[in-house]
Amino acid sequence: MLAWLGGVLVITVLLALWIPLSKIGASSETIRTWIEPLGPLAPLAFFVLNIIQILVAPIPGYPVQILGGVLFGLILGSIITVSGMVAGGTLAAWLARRLGRPWLEQRVGAEELEHWSQVAHVNSFWMWWLILLIPLFGDVPYFIAGLTKIRLSAFALAILISRGPFTVFIVWTGHSAIDLPLKWLVAVIGVVVIFVLIAFSQAKRIQAWGRVYLSRFSNRHQVD
Repeated sequence: MLAWLGGVLVITVLLALWIPLSKIGASSETIRTWIEPLGPLAPLAFFVLNIIQILVAPIPGYPVQILGGVLFGLILGSIITVSGMVAGGTLAAWLARRLGRPWLEQRVGAEELEHWSQVAHVNSFWMWWLILLIPLFGDVPYFIAGLTKIRLSAFALAILISRGPFTVFIVWTGHSAIDLPLKWLVAVIGVVVIFVLIAFSQAKRIQAWGRVYLSRFSNRHQVD
């Protein structure tokens, strides 16, 4: 219910901002002027932002990835965004490994950590590739991987080949949508909001199914 109410709020805000947005004009050049003061440091700053959005919970990932396409275009935006995601995910695993389970429990919550206890011992590259393919798991798998013995280089590669392609798609969406006419841009955002609401309204059910499946899979295919 909260997810649907949130969606109604988002749509209401979009409608309220219709006139201001139409005056600004959905121009990528206009928006890119926001980062001009940073000069050559802009790509580095955005790279760091992608790392921070993984390590700090209040910052959502998809808007940052869309922003990569808006600010830097498809090619450079994809390189910065994907590399930042891989670096952030690997750093999250490293921190969990260095700081241990008590820190991880504070970071993701005791209940969430307990849900993942069945796969916290899995060291298989392909198992983590499969886990990372499920987007509704969010950033939690990055931290849980720190409890395993999987090599961080292998885990970084799993992040790249599992979430990299979809991240490029999100960047492309931002790069393409910003130059659409305003009415089409709002329509695209509306469709995306509807799909996101449907997904997140069923998130707990999907996550529970995913954890059960992964637990059974890991019990059959444990790889050290």
